[in-house]
Amino acid sequence: MRLLLARPNSRSVSCPPPIGLGYLSQAVKKARGDDVLIIDGRRYRFSNEVITKRAMEFNADVIGITAMTIEAKNLASLVANIKQNIPNVPVVIGGPHPTAWGPALLNTLSADYLVLNEGEDALVELLDALEGKRRLDDIAGLVWRDGVNICYNGPRPFIEDLDRLSIDWEGIGPEHYFGGWSRNGFYTFAHSGRRLPVFTSRGCPMGCAYCHNIFGRQYRTVSPERVVNDMLKLRDAYGLREFEIHDDFFNLKLDRAKEVLTRIIDSNLNCALAFPNGFRADRMDEELLDLMVRAGTYQVTYAIESASERIQKLVHKNLDLKRARNVVGMTARKRIITGTYNMLGFPDETEEEMWSTVDYAVSLPNHVTRFFCLLPFPGTEISQITPEVVEKVREFDYGSYYKIAFNLSAVPDDVVASILKTAYRRFYLSPSRMARIFRDMPKNPRLLRGMAIARLGFEQSESD
Repeated sequence: MRLLLARPNSRSVSCPPPIGLGYLSQAVKKARGDDVLIIDGRRYRFSNEVITKRAMEFNADVIGITAMTIEAKNLASLVANIKQNIPNVPVVIGGPHPTAWGPALLNTLSADYLVLNEGEDALVELLDALEGKRRLDDIAGLVWRDGVNICYNGPRPFIEDLDRLSIDWEGIGPEHYFGGWSRNGFYTFAHSGRRLPVFTSRGCPMGCAYCHNIFGRQYRTVSPERVVNDMLKLRDAYGLREFEIHDDFFNLKLDRAKEVLTRIIDSNLNCALAFPNGFRADRMDEELLDLMVRAGTYQVTYAIESASERIQKLVHKNLDLKRARNVVGMTARKRIITGTYNMLGFPDETEEEMWSTVDYAVSLPNHVTRFFCLLPFPGTEISQITPEVVEKVREFDYGSYYKIAFNLSAVPDDVVASILKTAYRRFYLSPSRMARIFRDMPKNPRLLRGMAIARLGFEQSESD
């Protein structure tokens, strides 16, 4: 069987390699030996017509597409184009958006199947079913059409043994994501363009009301030995100089995190490390930070979200803000580029609470920060907070993380916009912070680009 896996084009400038598709490709190749072609529409800015043409040239028997919620419109138009031109080829949708939306998404798309949550095993079983080797209704996690009816086989257990999974890097082609100005990671700045993302765990048990549940609440890890062996192989195969660790919660288990870093140190990996995905600050200690420095870490980001104790409880974050302040300071003093994530627009949030978050963020000695407007993504607890929000989520066009488009707070949109602009200006126009940034940032062209964006005072999705 010939399987084409695609990521649609979108407005996003950030374009790390689509390792989710890489996991799927490797699972299929290992279990079935199929021919798989990975097409990254975002990396090459391919139109729907180009992706469809590639599928036809490849003579695909099945097409799988992944998408985030902010790519929902791109997903729908791509599926429609495929079905218009090659209607007999089954289309399977997976990834963050279908998982968040659930089975009802199939009512709005002309796709044939949805795979919810982790897709490696489910996709293999679906391909077997399409060849008549198993029944569709025996595949957990699958949503499918039975005539006019939408059928859901119920949730699939999450994969326990992550060591049995691997990524089809050859199919992805990492060398196509390296380059002087390409945005192949979370941040515009980096030690090297020759960087790749890595997952060492899946799942997060915290249950924050605004957060996704793609990988479940059960924390599962790749063995430290496997993590380091994979990094060494990638370094040698592609001449890597940097890795981004994309775990949802790398520091949940401190002993395990320390073992991973100790093995990296002992292996002489000699690559820079970045942790951009929002550490929990009150789960850090100085021993872990020292190991991170020795292992080559130059960037860490902490998810603060709100400085309001009420909101911390409302969204089940319950972060120890005093402890977080101390950890951010400790991290910055070690000359690690330290970032924070903050959010405004929580349900019934007051202007006073918003300013408390801004004041807290500005008072920290970190290097970079981001202020987001809360978006109640489908599938999150906060998206179901009232019947009115539920209805609006169904109709909403998710296009940007930064625009004020879904304000649940008690503050008018124009006031929130003013607070955001002021927050960025107060944060980045601090002379001491600017000096700290120039002192500690990697000295390469990406620094100039990152600083230009920061000085605008407000990051728009089109320029970030």
